Amino acid sequence: MKKLFDETHESEARFYRTVWYGYVEGNLDDALQEDIVSIVKADLAQKADNPPTATHWVFYGGATNKDAIGDTVRASLMIRERDGDFVCHYNMSDFDFVMAFDMVEAFKVRLEKQLNE
Repeated sequence: MKKLFDETHESEARFYRTVWYGYVEGNLDDALQEDIVSIVKADLAQKADNPPTATHWVFYGGATNKDAIGDTVRASLMIRERDGDFVCHYNMSDFDFVMAFDMVEAFKVRLEKQLNE
């Protein structure tokens, strides 16, 4: 995966960092989970002049799908860290929701658990 952007924004005297990566290929498996955990830990280890209140990661999928009304949808895995607590969210097309929800949800739960250990 390639780092696409790394930005920190100030809002109400707090700093929020967002790091975007592209493009996830392959299966949502243990190897991908380890890659993502390594990336998150490496990004968190970087020192900043203005330490962020929260850090966010967006991992874009390489493939796109059409939804029921013909729009193109790219899956994305999003992670948020605030006060040492990680939350994961996965955006997907309606087709992926129907066909792969259980697999995606299991991956997301395992990843969130590992990040919070």
